[in-house]
Amino acid sequence: MTQETYREPARDIPYVADVDVAVAGGGLAGVCAAVSAARNGARTLLVEATGVLGGTGTTGLMTSFNGFRNERPPNGFQTVRGLGQEIVHRLMDIGAASGKTAHGDWGELKKGDLPYAVSYDPEGLKRVLLELCAEAGVRLLLFTWVSGPILDGRCVTGLVVENKGGREAVRARVTVDATGDGDVAARAGAPFQLAAAAQDHLMPMTLMLRVAGVDPKRFKGNHLSIGRTATLWGPGAAGVRADDAQAASTAHADAMRKVPAFLEKVRAGPGFEESYLVQTAAHIGVREGRLIKGLYTVTEDDAKKGRRFPDVISISSNPVPGYYGKRYFFEHEGFDIPYRALVPQGVDGLVLAGRCISCEQAPFQSARSQAPLMAHAQASGAAAALCAASGCPMTCQPRNLDVARLQKVLVEQGAELGLARWPREPAKGQV
Repeated sequence: MTQETYREPARDIPYVADVDVAVAGGGLAGVCAAVSAARNGARTLLVEATGVLGGTGTTGLMTSFNGFRNERPPNGFQTVRGLGQEIVHRLMDIGAASGKTAHGDWGELKKGDLPYAVSYDPEGLKRVLLELCAEAGVRLLLFTWVSGPILDGRCVTGLVVENKGGREAVRARVTVDATGDGDVAARAGAPFQLAAAAQDHLMPMTLMLRVAGVDPKRFKGNHLSIGRTATLWGPGAAGVRADDAQAASTAHADAMRKVPAFLEKVRAGPGFEESYLVQTAAHIGVREGRLIKGLYTVTEDDAKKGRRFPDVISISSNPVPGYYGKRYFFEHEGFDIPYRALVPQGVDGLVLAGRCISCEQAPFQSARSQAPLMAHAQASGAAAALCAASGCPMTCQPRNLDVARLQKVLVEQGAELGLARWPREPAKGQV
C-alpha cells in the first residue's frame, strides 16, 4: 500500500542572516517595500526566487504602470507619487519609458505630473530596481525560495528559505510578505479568501509576449510599445487557482503551445506584418491569488464611494478591470487604502505588500495594478522599518504602530496621501 504522506526528518537549520526587515519576494512590491525599509534605517534583506527583480513587471513582461491617476475624468489629481514616480523618472533618464500605452497615447513624458499609465522597457526596469536596492543598501538573496515563516507562537520571527546551499533560516524583527499570493501569511495561519473558479470572478491568467519589427505609427489596439517593439497580451487560462501548482503549470505550458498560432493572427494586423517574436514571459501572469484578511478589509462599497480613512497610507484610482464582465471607472479620483489592510489577522511580526493585501475583489482589482501597488508597498516597507526600530516588544508589532508617525514619514518621502485634498480625522496613534 502506498503511503499517503512522507515524514521529513527533523534537522537543525543554520541562520544565515539576522536583519531588521526581511522581505519575501522581489517583485515590484517587494522591491518598493525593501527600498523603503532600508531608506528608513532598517537593515533589510530581500529574498527572491529568480535572478531578476521586478516579478510580473520584468520576468512577467507586464510592462505598464497603470493607475497614477483615474483613467477618465475626474482625473486631475495624481494619486501615486513617491517611490513609484521616482522609478518612472529613473526610467525616463535612461530612455526606457514611454507614454504610448494600451490605454491611450499620453504623448511625450516629462518629469513632474504623470499620466494615467506609463509603458516601459523591462530591461530598463531591471536596471533601475537593482540600482535602487544597491543605493539603499538592501541586501539581496537571489535564487532562493521562501519555504515558510519561522514562528514563535503567533509571531513571525523570520523566514525559512531554500537554495543551492540547502535549507536555511533568516532571523528578522519584522517580515514583509510580498510573495504575491500571501504565501508567508497563509502559512503563518492568517485567514484568507481565494476565489474557487471563474464563476467566483477569479481573474484569468495571461502569458505576455514581446515582438520586434513593428511599425509604431501604423498599429492600433491593446499593445504596449517602446520604439519598434511591442508587448502583447497572449494566450491564457481562466479559472486557475494560483495555489494549485499543477494547474498553473498546465496553464503556462498550454499558453506556450498556443503562441505560434497567436502570432500568425497578430501579423495580419496593420503594423505587425514584419513582426517577430523576441521573448515570452518566464511565467504566465497571475492576476489574482490569496487575499489575506487584515485588521480591515477594503470593501467594494469603500471603493465605489471613494471612502476616506484616518489611517490612509495610499490611494488607488485605477479602474476595476474585470467588474462583472466590464471595465468599471470610478466617478471620483480614488479611494483610500488604510494601514489596517496591510496587517494580517491572527499573526504578529508581519506586514503585507502587493496584491495579497486585505481587499474584497473589486477594490483588489484596482489596487493590484502596478502604480497603486508601488504606493502601498512603500508604506509597507516604511511601517516595517518603524516597527523594527522600536525597542519595546509591544510597539514593534505592526498592529501597534503609531500610524500618524508612519503618515508623517511617507509624506516627507514624497508619497501622496491626499491629506490636503481630502482632510480626514487625524490618525489616532496605534491601529
